[in-house]
Amino acid sequence: MYDLVIIGAGWAGFNAALRAKELGLAVCLIDSNQIGGTCLNYGCIPTKTLIASAKVFSLAKKSSNFGIELDNPTLNWAAIQGKKDKVVLQLKQGMQSKLRGIDFINLPARIVSAREVKVDGRIIEAKFILIATGSRPIQLGQLPFDAKKIISSDDALALTRIPQSLLVVGGGVIGCEFASLFSALGASVAIAEKTPTLLPTEDREVSRKLETIFKKRGIKILTEADVCSLDLENYEKVLVCVGRSPQLDGLGLAALGIELINNKIAVDDYLKSSLDNIYAAGDCTGKV
Repeated sequence: MYDLVIIGAGWAGFNAALRAKELGLAVCLIDSNQIGGTCLNYGCIPTKTLIASAKVFSLAKKSSNFGIELDNPTLNWAAIQGKKDKVVLQLKQGMQSKLRGIDFINLPARIVSAREVKVDGRIIEAKFILIATGSRPIQLGQLPFDAKKIISSDDALALTRIPQSLLVVGGGVIGCEFASLFSALGASVAIAEKTPTLLPTEDREVSRKLETIFKKRGIKILTEADVCSLDLENYEKVLVCVGRSPQLDGLGLAALGIELINNKIAVDDYLKSSLDNIYAAGDCTGKV
């Protein structure tokens, strides 16, 4: 029996596993996907790496302003993606090296009781279970993801070429980040937001400043927009960025009677769920 079984090898689950190992506990870390979760594979790290390349490209185009003559700088998208993948791989290998002394299982898991997790037909027993399965992009009913024209932020990071035109649906932080990125890379970008301003959760002054910057860059801003009224044929790709929702499929939470609030695991101040011995952390709780 393990002292702790953790489902989800993203930032919350990974750090919980390291801390538990430091305390001398027997730990099993389980994830059906890649180690590092959203942040390393589909979020912060890959997007910031692409943005770094976009910034260098933007500076290269302005090099004459600094007395440096570069003859028509061009993008090599395959090389940019290769750089991103290399950074992610290096960090992933670093994380894997820290898992010595922790059993890592790269398979789907289902919780069958407060002390049992089922993996590939076998039961793993634990004194405590921590759910840290992260989140996934929210899909709109009228714009279901097809990974071709209607894409998620995950899909956007794996594009094999830069689209000529891009409509970003959602003017929150994720949508604005991708709009800025692809505009810097040369795409014709429009961003549609249903509220009166971009970044609706931020101060109005911040939103106004960002809108001014975007307009100077040639990004078309559509606020109070009804996505159903937009002609999607005007865009090569439509990137839907309307937030993220907890990834809870297949865990068996309903059968266990674990309380959810707005499809997020309800936890107390100590991250304990409604079921003794089962805890939850990270995006799957919606509690930061």
